[in-house]
Amino acid sequence: SSNFPITAAQACTAAGATSRPLDGRRNMSSRILYRSTRGGQEGLQFADAVLQGLGTDKGLLVPQTIPKFEPGEVESWRNQPYEAVAEGVMRKFLSEEDVPTADLRDIIKRSYATFGDKRVTPVEPLVDGLHVLELYHGPTFAFKDVALQFLGNLFEYLLQQRNGMTLTVVGATSGDTGSSAIQGLRGKKGVECFIMYPDGRTSPIQERQMITVLDANIHNIAIGGDFDDCQRIVKELFGDAPFREAHSLAAVNSINWARILAQTVYYVYAYLQVTSPAAAGAAAPKVSFSVPTGNFGDILAGWYAKEMGLPVDQLVVATNENDILHRFWTKGDYSRSSVRQTLSPSMDIQISSNFERFLFHMGGNDTASLAQLMSGFEAGAPLAPSADLLAACRSEMTSERVADDEVLATIADVHARTGGFTLDPHSAIGVAAAKQYLAKTSSASPMICLACAHWAKFAKAVGNAIGEEKLQQMPLPEPLASLHTMPTRVKKLPNTTDTVKSFIAETVAERKRS
Repeated sequence: SSNFPITAAQACTAAGATSRPLDGRRNMSSRILYRSTRGGQEGLQFADAVLQGLGTDKGLLVPQTIPKFEPGEVESWRNQPYEAVAEGVMRKFLSEEDVPTADLRDIIKRSYATFGDKRVTPVEPLVDGLHVLELYHGPTFAFKDVALQFLGNLFEYLLQQRNGMTLTVVGATSGDTGSSAIQGLRGKKGVECFIMYPDGRTSPIQERQMITVLDANIHNIAIGGDFDDCQRIVKELFGDAPFREAHSLAAVNSINWARILAQTVYYVYAYLQVTSPAAAGAAAPKVSFSVPTGNFGDILAGWYAKEMGLPVDQLVVATNENDILHRFWTKGDYSRSSVRQTLSPSMDIQISSNFERFLFHMGGNDTASLAQLMSGFEAGAPLAPSADLLAACRSEMTSERVADDEVLATIADVHARTGGFTLDPHSAIGVAAAKQYLAKTSSASPMICLACAHWAKFAKAVGNAIGEEKLQQMPLPEPLASLHTMPTRVKKLPNTTDTVKSFIAETVAERKRS
């Protein structure tokens, strides 16, 4: 894949496959447009949807139509490098007018050249017939690099097309989004990046990965609150139209459609790694995915892949003890409770922002009823799904809840039985949930568990699972091992939108003066 861009025929031939043309089947002049889930906007082009991030009505932006894979199209990507599959999947949503082929290939090539494994997101066998999709080979050792390396390069490209436009990127992180966004945006022309995280509620390495980046356009904010507070502040900043327009606010959280698009790719790539071509006349084999779930962006990308026609048997929503999504699937109960600190801090979330997109689609793309549902929830009421809405959600996904003691047991079990393969706590939730689901079903489809982060980001929890002595024998990879020696920069702020707003305005003004 190092020679990309290459033609699809070259890619297939190099991999020992029959030469086939790369996807060109969707009419290149047709254009997927975007609308808000709450009805306030429609007809947005891809670039506007990406640069805007959140709907002006606080809704999330979704494609007005979901493209379908043509018969044989997914199969035509078998044995091709990740970059070629990414181009094929993304091209379903992007017309040549949105991003010309040469430019899209360049963005993809640069985005994934930063990964430590040339397969980008390899799938490996695990235990008990499970497979693990390794999503942690990017620069910050977390799955979010897959989307945020792409988004950083895409932002820079779209700004270049708009002669001198600047962006103020504002994001909230429970741990991994922040460092991935910072690595994707550091030094990018025309971009100021502000990342909020809950003070004292990320792992020490996650915090250091953010605050040791001293590039002039990177601004870390430690908020005195939890992740839901950070996410609320982001939504309130975007909801302030004069402030949003004055600073050209852009979103880097998975509320940004481009992140979902980039993540859809690895579901297709993983499918091709664990299946064999169907015999002539036979149905394509199906696979299932178990997805550690906090903000719902990762599993939503899997649902879009399924909706496009990827042969998916089941999508398992794997939650930790902050189980609002599990309560929804099992009891129809989507009501807030206080956030519990667990061994998987990136999933210590009660309000899953991307869930709104899924509810929109499950409710028949009805903006009026979705807006009513969400405004009630935002006002403090429980979200009360109709029987039809709940049934629709259950027909597409199922859920499992994994407590901290099961997380530790799963890490220890896999480590012992594989001769040292080490799951981080979030990835362990995906594996434990897959086992819980399979114990209740007769499904014969391959089960792929998404591994979201490198164990070294959560060494304390891993040590609790396998023992300190074994942990000490496992060297931390660079640059994680040296983070504690590096200088830091961070601004601590109270949990109010106004103080954050003032800090952003003052910082942007100061940067313009300098």
